[in-house]
Amino acid sequence: MNNNLKGIIGMVICTLLVAIGQFFLKRGVEIFNLSLISIITNYWLIIGLFMYFIASILLIKALKLGDLSVVFPFVSLSYVWVAIGSMLILSEVMTFINWGGILSILLGVFLLGKGGLNA
Repeated sequence: MNNNLKGIIGMVICTLLVAIGQFFLKRGVEIFNLSLISIITNYWLIIGLFMYFIASILLIKALKLGDLSVVFPFVSLSYVWVAIGSMLILSEVMTFINWGGILSILLGVFLLGKGGLNA
């Protein structure tokens, strides 16, 4: 397995953690207020931030393994995961234009990743 592929796999896992973290943060901010005790006992917020921390470590590792121009575009997959998750988990409505955006992101990521794997 070449380093770009390892970096891509790491980045995909990173984006999944970022997306999951977004759902925890969304729940956390719904009950958020600025008192210190409220912040440190808001487990939704803490878990969301922890997911971001782990994702950051994976991002660093992925960038170390692969070419920046190949690996970094995969960050945009987090938008895809959040959009689809919002539809499935939060019952948000996806329009035709939303789906077009998702397909555009997926096509761009595919083309950039494919080019890097063939290099």
